[in-house]
Amino acid sequence: MTALIGVLILSCLWIFGSLEASVVTLDTFIGVSVAVLAIVFTVVIGFQITNAIDIKDRMTELERKQNEMVDNERRLAENDKLHTKESYNLQSGLCGQYADLCIDRGNYTEAFFSCHSALLCAILADQQNQINRIMQMNNLIILINKPPVVNFEILKSQFIVESNKIRETVSYRNCLSSAYENTIVAFNTKLQQFGLSL
Repeated sequence: MTALIGVLILSCLWIFGSLEASVVTLDTFIGVSVAVLAIVFTVVIGFQITNAIDIKDRMTELERKQNEMVDNERRLAENDKLHTKESYNLQSGLCGQYADLCIDRGNYTEAFFSCHSALLCAILADQQNQINRIMQMNNLIILINKPPVVNFEILKSQFIVESNKIRETVSYRNCLSSAYENTIVAFNTKLQQFGLSL
């Protein structure tokens, strides 16, 4: 955008510089001024149209993610909530998608809680991405800049139940304990900045 403005300014200077001083009349000056304003106006309108198209694309992407989440939730309900590996895989994906949706909306605290739920389901499904979920949680801690939008006490009680389940798993005892506990301490420290704690 700045390059385009620079080109316009240089073009105007070139046009005005190439005109002889005696030839420039009031009519010429007004005509050139109107032409320059028309070009600037066209560029500004084009820029606004480009932004509108970009926003429409982002809204379409958010709608696609939301529809995908609804489909996964429906499939999960059809599973009769059986606690099978496939069911936990599906729940992990659903929680991960919800976390992505929260990230897109700037609700990083809710995204952290959703990633925590996805971590529990990933552990129960014996997925290979467990440490990646913890790394994602750590990245979200850095981004958190406001308290949760939804009721914190509900999120906290769910978090405590999930945290206890995670600590009972073999994955936690074998390889996740240190990274997980460090993440929880960092998250609690971040929450204390807003007057909250786990």
